[in-house]
Amino acid sequence: MESEQLLSALKKEARQITDQDICLARAAIFDSVKDLPEKYRRAYSSDYFSHLYQAFQELRICRYPDKSEPIDDEEYRSLLVRICHQTDDGNSKHKAFHRFASVVIPYLVFIAKRTIHPVGMIFPGGLMIVSHEGEYYCPVKNKQSDVDVAVCDLCRCRDSEELDP
Repeated sequence: MESEQLLSALKKEARQITDQDICLARAAIFDSVKDLPEKYRRAYSSDYFSHLYQAFQELRICRYPDKSEPIDDEEYRSLLVRICHQTDDGNSKHKAFHRFASVVIPYLVFIAKRTIHPVGMIFPGGLMIVSHEGEYYCPVKNKQSDVDVAVCDLCRCRDSEELDP
């Protein structure tokens, strides 16, 4: 598949996402972090959702690229499967999140080529996603390789250990 085809499909799917879907997706994110310590709750809920929602708004008005690039079909399918398996309990909030994330995350990964989580997002231990000289670095990038539903391997971030001090 070409990036132009993927963008067209994502834009079409984005038009099918309702305001109610977005509210339910946001609620799913907030529910998923309710047991985290307060200092992480905001980063994993409102900051993360704001990042995704901004990308969603961008996608809806995104123009087609001057040059279309190939998209690895297997990577795209794998990403969608992992998003859908993050929680699979039939809950309406989770279904809405899957619909929303299945549009936004492929846009971030394959079209916008930006991070899945926002720059500045803090992780346990106080480490965060940073931008340095046009590259993005994540403190958990290489630590998620054994998590089946993680999508970190497709994120544009590099591991923070690669950042020269």
